This record gives sequence, C-alpha cells and structure tokens, in this order.
Amino acid sequence: MKHLAFRIGWRLLFYPGLIYAVFSFIFFWLYAHPKRYTGAYTPGDFGLKPEPVKLNTSDGVELDGWFIPNKASKKAVMVCHGYPMDKSDVLGLTVFLAREFNLLYFDFRATGRSGGFFSTGGAREVRDIDAAVKFLEDRGFAGRIGAFGFSMGGASILLSPNPGIKARVLDAPYADLGGELDYVFGAWGVWRKPLLLMMKGWSLLFTGVNINAVSPAKAAAGLTTPLLLVHGDADRQVPLENSRRIKAAYPAAELWVVKGAGHGENWYKAGNAYEVRVKAFFNAGLK
Repeated sequence: MKHLAFRIGWRLLFYPGLIYAVFSFIFFWLYAHPKRYTGAYTPGDFGLKPEPVKLNTSDGVELDGWFIPNKASKKAVMVCHGYPMDKSDVLGLTVFLAREFNLLYFDFRATGRSGGFFSTGGAREVRDIDAAVKFLEDRGFAGRIGAFGFSMGGASILLSPNPGIKARVLDAPYADLGGELDYVFGAWGVWRKPLLLMMKGWSLLFTGVNINAVSPAKAAAGLTTPLLLVHGDADRQVPLENSRRIKAAYPAAELWVVKGAGHGENWYKAGNAYEVRVKAFFNAGLK
C-alpha cells in the first residue's frame, strides 16, 4: 500500500511538472525566437532616399539598416523599434526627425531582415546599439549622436552604457524585463510564478541571459546625459508606472505623460506637440 501511495504521489508531482516544463519552453521559444515581421513601409513612401546599410555587431550578427542623410545637419539620431517588429514599424512615428537630423534605422537581431536567432529583450540588443553608434561615429557624427527608442527599443537604449549616445528619447519603455513578463502573464494567477521561473531557466540555458538582471531602471541610475521619457497614461501593454520607476532612478530625466494614450499612441494623441518636443530635446542635447 505504501509503495502504491508513493507511486501515485510521484506521478502527481512528475506529470504536472513535466507539463509545466513543456509549456514554459514553448512560451520561452515563442518570445525568444519570434516570427519575423517585415513591414511594407520604406523611407521612399515618405519622399526620402535611404542608403541601405549593414551593421556588424561585436558578436558577429549582421543587422539590416537604412541611413537617411541630411546634408544640412551635423547631428544624427538612431531609431530603435519595439518587439517583435522591425524598423519599418517606427518609420511613420519618427520620420519627422529627417527634417533636422541624419537618421539611422536598423532591425534588431532576430527581427526584420537582420541576422541572429534569439531576441533577448535588450540584454544582447545593446551590442546592436553599439554597432549603430560605431557606424554613425565612422560617418563623422561623434559627439552628436542621439537615440530614439520605442518600447523594447527604448529599454535597450537605456541598457546601453555607450558614451557615444549624448541624448535619449524613450517612448513607452519598460523598467525591467522580469517585471514586464510578470505583468504580461498576470492572467495566470498563482501559476504565473512557476511558469516564469522555468522560462527564466530556459533563457539562461539557451541564451545565457538572466532575465532578472535585465533592468533599464537600474541602468538609468548611472546616466549623466539628457533623457526624455514619453508615456501614455492609458498604456495597458507597458503601464506608465514603468517610466515613473525609471524617472525615480534618474531624477534628472524629463517625464512627459500623454493623456489618454495607449501603447504606441503617444504621437497620435499628442499631435504636433510630440514632434516639436522631441526635436527640441535632441537639438538641445546634441550641441
């Protein structure tokens, strides 16, 4: 009887654990190796003539990009898209910057037309940003490089300590990757914690990334350069509290709360004020 009870108890623990391991691996795989999205928009749709470029990261990933020159400007801004989209997705949001700056768009690793297999929520994407900074410095923009990032792109920019970035504008960034995943899986209730624990284990095993260590908010505490945070108070995907936490870590940052704006809606809700404020911020920060 005791032997039977042991066998039943063992199965009650083993099989649910196995099911959880399988589910957690599937979710990890879907998040870390997202389906490729390539948008239809190109700079030509906005009357711009881009130079196709390839950026090479320190770990051997080739990134696909567009460089949009502005011969009247000596300043440059790199534009970083969100997860799991590509550079085309933020083109309409940021094309107004082309009137005053040279622009560099690129697809992060494992997205769009770039190389790479795993997306890491900003942990390895900082190497992509380093490659973009080097490209712009080689083009003569050293000391006058800004960075604009949406969602994961903004978080990645904040994670990058690259001294070549002199001003940052972040639209709806998350404060830390572990917390964002915890929020995304909130509907799982009490089952959320073991699922995320296993997902974090898979991440460490396959990518070498400790998700709990990916914290843009902590990185913000070490900043000394200008930072503008733009966040909608109706954002249900990456709540406003994320930018508030970043602001708390770096009090010198400017926080602009856009009323009634959801994720990706700040430009639409704020209208011309968005363009005016972002351009003014970069012009002031890239002297």
